Amino acid sequence: MNFFRRRGVAVALSAVLVLASTLLSVNVKFGRLARDVTDSFYTQSTAVSDGGVYRSAGSHLNNLCAYADGLITIADNYGLDTEEVDWDSECLKLAQSYSDEEISYVYYCYSDLCSSLDKLIDQLHRVELSERDASGLAQYESSVNGARAAIETAGSAYNDSVRAFRRSYDRFPTDFLADLAGVEMPEYFAYD
Repeated sequence: MNFFRRRGVAVALSAVLVLASTLLSVNVKFGRLARDVTDSFYTQSTAVSDGGVYRSAGSHLNNLCAYADGLITIADNYGLDTEEVDWDSECLKLAQSYSDEEISYVYYCYSDLCSSLDKLIDQLHRVELSERDASGLAQYESSVNGARAAIETAGSAYNDSVRAFRRSYDRFPTDFLADLAGVEMPEYFAYD
């Protein structure tokens, strides 16, 4: 017990306690703020500087997956290979279902789905479709293009919120303490 009564030990213990409580506080408070920014990608409408309010990118990504499923149904009627689109759509659905998944991975899955959808739509245009399927293809193609534009707009608005967050908090001592506390900064909706 005499060990703890020494001035040096007391100062060292106090410093350790202050550092630990500071890191815990940073992790809880700053971590929540960072997660709120990331969560807005999936769940919130975002207002941007031009005065517009955009639905979350996540809702548009879900729509894109649904349109992909519709195109797969049409393509299956003509024996076209839909495995890549199906795989990419499932990848994107799974990436979104894990709240701790990196936004850059969601973007990677989104880009892959866009690429495979473009190929499938091109194949469908080369096939002689029934009138009903041709009409469905036109509707799905329009919907896919609309969803992609909305995703890019919502993704841009989300990136603006990430940029603003980082501009506010990505400086000493906050960034240093956040690193020590294990807080991850929100990611941009883009390839790393």
